[in-house]
Amino acid sequence: MKKKIIGLLVILAIMAAVPLIFNNYKGTDSAKPAKNNTLSKEESVITNAAAYIFRKHYSEETMKAAIIILNTNYKVNKIKKEECISRADFIKKFKDGERYYSNLEKYTNELKDDYITYKNKPVYIPCFKVSKGYTEKDKKYPYLKAAACPWDRLKKGSKNSESKVGISINTLDKLCKNGLNYKQAVEYFLNA
Repeated sequence: MKKKIIGLLVILAIMAAVPLIFNNYKGTDSAKPAKNNTLSKEESVITNAAAYIFRKHYSEETMKAAIIILNTNYKVNKIKKEECISRADFIKKFKDGERYYSNLEKYTNELKDDYITYKNKPVYIPCFKVSKGYTEKDKKYPYLKAAACPWDRLKKGSKNSESKVGISINTLDKLCKNGLNYKQAVEYFLNA
């Protein structure tokens, strides 16, 4: 009888301890995206802006190029809230959103010290999805050059777009897919 009472007390003690163990468990809830506390506010804004630009068909090098541009624009305070998408919204938008977003966080972290300067100062780099087939030169942006964007002419919607000053993300992607690394692709649009 003593053994039965001791056994019953042990089972009751275990049952009482189970809620305590699980209440202190700090695992992630699968319904909510895990918050990454390793990124600074700057890196989070840049990652959310990169997520806004992101397309599944863009190469890894394209996204790295975009992050360099966004790093630069952040330095001159030119990333607007409407040019960003939250982690939660991004994950809902793409089937493999968690993986894609994690990659963007990784690239942002790796490239956090890389940005474009002109006369030793960071400068604003306008960028857009697609051009009319070329970018234009403008005195306001002496560090950017007119560049041919032949792939943009083949992209749906390019005929209705206007000529622009800056960097075409579509052309960046094509340059990267044709063998340039992210730095070389960005340099294609720069006057230096």
